[in-house]
Amino acid sequence: MADRIAAAAPARRRLILWAPVCFGFGIWAFFHASTEPSGWSVAIALALAVAAWPLIFRGPRALGFALMAFALACAGFAAASMRAQMVAAPVLPQSMDATVEGRVVVLSRSRGDQLRAELGDVVIYGLARGATPQRVRVTLLEGDFARPVRVGERIVLYARLSPPGAPVEPGGFDFRRHAWFDQLGAVGYARGPVMMTGRGAPGGIAALIAQGAAMLRDRLAHGIMEALPGERGAFAAAIMVGSREGVGQEALQALRDSNLAHLLAISGLHMGLLAAIVFAAVRTLLALVPRAALRMPSKKVAAGAALAAATAYLVLSGASVATQRAYVMAAVALIAIMIDRPAISLRALAAAALAILILRPENLLDAGFQMSFAATTALVAAWESGAGRRARHAGEGRGARLRILRWALALLFTSLVAGLATAPFGAMHFNRISQFGLLANLGAVPIMGFVTMPAGAVAAALTPLGLHEPALWVMGQSIGAILAIARWAADIPGAVRGVADPQPFVPALIVLGGLFVCLGTTRFRLVGLAPLALGLALWAGGPQRPVLLIAPGAEALGLIGPEGRAVDHARGARYAVQNWLASDGDGATQEQAAARPGLLRQGRRTEGEIGGGWRVVRVTGRASPDQLAKDCVDKVLLIAPGAPRGPDGPCLYLGPDRLGDLGAMSVAVDGQGLRIRSAMLETAGRIWSAPAPKGAEADPLVTFD
Repeated sequence: MADRIAAAAPARRRLILWAPVCFGFGIWAFFHASTEPSGWSVAIALALAVAAWPLIFRGPRALGFALMAFALACAGFAAASMRAQMVAAPVLPQSMDATVEGRVVVLSRSRGDQLRAELGDVVIYGLARGATPQRVRVTLLEGDFARPVRVGERIVLYARLSPPGAPVEPGGFDFRRHAWFDQLGAVGYARGPVMMTGRGAPGGIAALIAQGAAMLRDRLAHGIMEALPGERGAFAAAIMVGSREGVGQEALQALRDSNLAHLLAISGLHMGLLAAIVFAAVRTLLALVPRAALRMPSKKVAAGAALAAATAYLVLSGASVATQRAYVMAAVALIAIMIDRPAISLRALAAAALAILILRPENLLDAGFQMSFAATTALVAAWESGAGRRARHAGEGRGARLRILRWALALLFTSLVAGLATAPFGAMHFNRISQFGLLANLGAVPIMGFVTMPAGAVAAALTPLGLHEPALWVMGQSIGAILAIARWAADIPGAVRGVADPQPFVPALIVLGGLFVCLGTTRFRLVGLAPLALGLALWAGGPQRPVLLIAPGAEALGLIGPEGRAVDHARGARYAVQNWLASDGDGATQEQAAARPGLLRQGRRTEGEIGGGWRVVRVTGRASPDQLAKDCVDKVLLIAPGAPRGPDGPCLYLGPDRLGDLGAMSVAVDGQGLRIRSAMLETAGRIWSAPAPKGAEADPLVTFD
């Protein structure tokens, strides 16, 4: 038995890197299930995971590895299910106008560059306490009459509230799922000015500590923005304390288009730089004291100080998901130093990923999680394989020029590897590729690492002495340079290229191939190139997008025409239309899409050719029975969201009741009929979704002949 375990140890040490992958597969299976798993299925998954574990070290090695993967997948499935139950909170049942009272927890900016407040300890007047959401997010009115709002204040306002929105197309992003795990039960917009009621005092020690940290963060953010007015101060507040309320959409869009938006989020770069600065400073100070240098393990002491600084930074910055991920990775590296283990290794990275997925399984679907670990895994794998070291030592020598050349080559190599690793995930989530992102990162990342963050750390250290202004000035100048680089890269013609959503199986091929390349042994690493290349080729070959898309309630139509998707609204249903165009990889604005041929608009009537002899006709308002009867002919999809009753005829009719049951829809020609896919029915069985209406089809794929 002992000999068998010892013989399997080397392979098992490498295979342990796949532990978070297997655990993540179980989480993926939970989120992609068509119905909510029952308590029995979760209990069985846990039992199988526990039962399989003792058998891992018995029998053939391959069987042990298979049992380990199976046990971890079952554990991931159970963890995701239990997490979904643990965060359960009331969701607003329907849209309503109401007076809302709550404590400001987070301030942010909407897509329209409007101030949004997320409220906790919510009271909605007229709604029972048991049905009141734990958190509500409201877009505030701004102007000369508006009062300034600060974190920690308790406010009252009159607002239009709605439940979190369903997907705007089948298979699209489900905001309800995202809101469920954030315990966000309602969203809306203010219909009047904000009234203050003073500072709220949440119950419980943990809540009081969280509010105190949030208020301190808000105070520091406003202090930074007062010392550095304008967008530079807003940028500094975002990277130092995680407050992004002052960052305007114009600057944010330039950072996105230049692939520099990651600099704005408190992520691995910021946490790593802070830990490195504290580590180097403490170790240098200890080295200056001979007695301390001889008697103390300065390296471990410095790692402990850096860990304490990182922990304080985590609490002060609000502990967002991205910051939690960065903290876990930094903590694993620092603890590894303290116990004499390699600080940066694939094993440490696997431990960090597994810890994050255990605590927050929903992070698996988060773009930040995927891109962060893709970049870090690729970089560590490349350096462990020797490619990074060869790049760094490409010009061996002692001269200053050669040292600069080696540093430049290492920076180029790092940016190239990280960019290639994150590009597919960025394209999947944001439907865009920054053509000059590598150049922008080569210019901006060194400024961030060598000037911005060190100056910020010095400013923070000198703030109690009142000597922080020179350091903040240096920080502001470096931020100005970063923003200038972002705008330069974003303004180059063709800087951003749209990318359509991939086919459902393409992400799995890309992830599987990338994991084999990074985690596989030398002998099997090249096997991963096959699924990776196949996935990219299929994606580039042109994924098939739905011919016709219908927004929830038939508020808008989007039909593929000769010049791309044409829409029937130049302004209305903006969120749905913008998401459709982005998923098509179409860079057109809604106004441009509304001017395209493909849909004929005549007053309240819109029609277009779907294909296969089928036409779509939508009639808005209270259509008369005679008009509906005239349009209800063979091979016509007739949509009438305001009709009191349906017509008699051979058409396929969707009235207000049916539209409410189906939600957003996609339509494709299927032989002589149409295949209609419903977003509402597709997700009706999940805990974060509304239940399927009585009498609705159980199958989300409904074929109409």
